[in-house]
Amino acid sequence: MEKSIEKLFDLTGKVAIVTGGAMGIGKGIAYRLAEAGANIVIVDIVDPKIAKKTLLEINKESNKSIYLQADLRDIKNLSKIIDFTINELGDLNILVNNAGIYNYCAVTELTEELWDNTLNLNLKAVAFLSKLAVNKMIEKKHGGRIINISSIDSIKPTGKLSQYDASKGGVSMLTKAFAKEVGKYGINVNDVAPGGINTPGIRKIAGPHLSLIQIIEMKAQSKQFIKSLPLKRMGEPEDIGNAVLFLASDAANYITGTTLVVDGGFLIM
Repeated sequence: MEKSIEKLFDLTGKVAIVTGGAMGIGKGIAYRLAEAGANIVIVDIVDPKIAKKTLLEINKESNKSIYLQADLRDIKNLSKIIDFTINELGDLNILVNNAGIYNYCAVTELTEELWDNTLNLNLKAVAFLSKLAVNKMIEKKHGGRIINISSIDSIKPTGKLSQYDASKGGVSMLTKAFAKEVGKYGINVNDVAPGGINTPGIRKIAGPHLSLIQIIEMKAQSKQFIKSLPLKRMGEPEDIGNAVLFLASDAANYITGTTLVVDGGFLIM
């Protein structure tokens, strides 16, 4: 018998890990999954005070959300995240690999440190945390969902983001590779490719090396960018949260190895 719309999107009792979930896109994802009833472990490196504020916003009557401070670039921390989730919430059904860094840098100025820092967080952590999640889901024999946050830059580079583009291109292919191997265990693996999303702190996102003049120029470019978009607006964290909820739900039972682009029409410009 087919499920009702309400049941299709009901995540009550499900346990989800959202990396980078204390702010921005991650917060939008955690909020939407919690709203659907999921219990959430937010993994982030931010000040616990920021995470506590997010928890106050996303905790609902139907769910429990908790915070774990961890640096995903240190691979030794990844098994601790899985163990913490199982110990605190008893299961793992959904992993959302959202944490990432995004620093503008011309290829002529690219450093090994920036390359390693970006790839370690944006790609290596995704691969090895997903591996651990898959093993736990197989052990539990209930299937699951892995949803990676890639980027439209994995499809069309926008410039001065070579290390970021390489990492997100890797995430997109990693998604397909995992999906091909773990589907037989009832585990669906997909990625969401956001376009321009309104998140706090343009200086933090673009990098501390930017001057005030460069930031003003970026804001002017942003206004022009919005005018050129078919939907005439930047995306919001909730737009990505909605896409992740869909892929985490039973409505996406027959979808795996797919990139869901959420870009306001950027790629058709």
